[in-house]
Amino acid sequence: MTLNLKTFLMAASLTLLLGAGGAMAVEVQGQEVSVTAPEVQQYLEAAFPQDHEVLGGLFTLTARDPKLTIPATGQRLQMAFFADASSPGRASAPVARITMSSALRYDPVAYAVYLDQPTIDDVQPAAPGQRVDEQTRMLLNLWLADYADDEPLYQLEPAMVGMLGTLNAESTRIEDQRIVIRFNQAIGDLPASLD
Repeated sequence: MTLNLKTFLMAASLTLLLGAGGAMAVEVQGQEVSVTAPEVQQYLEAAFPQDHEVLGGLFTLTARDPKLTIPATGQRLQMAFFADASSPGRASAPVARITMSSALRYDPVAYAVYLDQPTIDDVQPAAPGQRVDEQTRMLLNLWLADYADDEPLYQLEPAMVGMLGTLNAESTRIEDQRIVIRFNQAIGDLPASLD
């Protein structure tokens, strides 16, 4: 195998970009970029808590303390978080601990991974003996749909985006407790126009 200067420089740049020392959280291999659960968890912790107005501002749902689990196999990750609700003039009150699962989609414009077809799997009320009524379940589902449409689960860093250039994503999957984004060509084979 012949190693040309462009391939060598690309490999060296990726090594510097992705960090030296310790286990890499973002890995580039051939046509794929993969991200570990701890890296996504760190991204989520910086993005939460999140307030979302629902029903035209009649209620505010606050999602906080996300906990992400990426399974070794399967196509749906799990995320749990706590939800509080408030309305104008009323203090925020804990509602429940929500557990949801979701497939993933990659948005090539935002260079980000989003939830795809999320579902609420479990709702544990904040206080023993409480029930989560239909109105609260509706608020939770509205929030989840908005979150899946608008908020990235993980966004690639600008330096990585610069390395990807004009590559097109072919698929997003879960494999070995990682989120894997597959592109249309090897990342080391970027077109000459990106020199």
